Amino acid sequence: MNKAGQLITLCFGASIFVGCTANLVSEERKESWVEYENSAKLTALPLSNSVKWHTKSKEYQLITQGVYQRAEQQLPVVALQNEPWVVVMDVDETVLDNSQYQVMIDQTGGHYTSESWANWIAAKKATLVPGAAEFMKKVYSLGGKVALVTNREKSLDAYTWENISALIPATFENTCLLGRTQADKDAIDEHSIINDKDLRRQQLTSGNLDCFSTQAVLPSWQKAHTIVMQIGDNIEDVNKITQENADIKALGERLNKSIFILPNAMYGSW
Repeated sequence: MNKAGQLITLCFGASIFVGCTANLVSEERKESWVEYENSAKLTALPLSNSVKWHTKSKEYQLITQGVYQRAEQQLPVVALQNEPWVVVMDVDETVLDNSQYQVMIDQTGGHYTSESWANWIAAKKATLVPGAAEFMKKVYSLGGKVALVTNREKSLDAYTWENISALIPATFENTCLLGRTQADKDAIDEHSIINDKDLRRQQLTSGNLDCFSTQAVLPSWQKAHTIVMQIGDNIEDVNKITQENADIKALGERLNKSIFILPNAMYGSW
């Protein structure tokens, strides 16, 4: 009997089939990712220039650390004293470095698929973007919170949380993880909701949030929060902005004050 079959038998025997089904899916995804890694080692095709720059250059590390240092210096300026405040951050290539996923794609001659991406997330092998951990710790120390607004699917939030919380002292009280749902896409109306992260940002300011948690209720998040800063690797990590409507002059006036943009030449909305 293969490993999947053994797990199914154990699940039925323990009478906790639902929970075990989730574990089984997780194990299958992890095994799929290991197979992908082994395939990459066998083929080892050359890396694209963008992936090579991201994974090997000292410039990338220097730039990301510099962006986070400037953001950290700005925190005391924007931090609020008498109301809940939050920094909104993207996850991929902002907090978590997924460049090894891109390496696997290059080395196998493949391309992005939702299945391989889900397997990568379940493997929880992403590392930290240089400077991210120190910045988030500074937010916490000043009494602020972090909202992680990611376009990873919400069904994968548990893996994302485990990956991040193993690297950063994030708790359900100081960090709200918000994966994407179909509702985020459907809400786009080109007026109040411009991109598929805007709905979640609105919910953050209204106190109507669905943060990932293994606890039943998170009272500290069920109140209106003021967004004081937004950080991401894509222009759409800024509220009500898309590649098409971005006003660079207007954004430039906010750059390094309330918005901070990290480099990512591997992929994006462009």
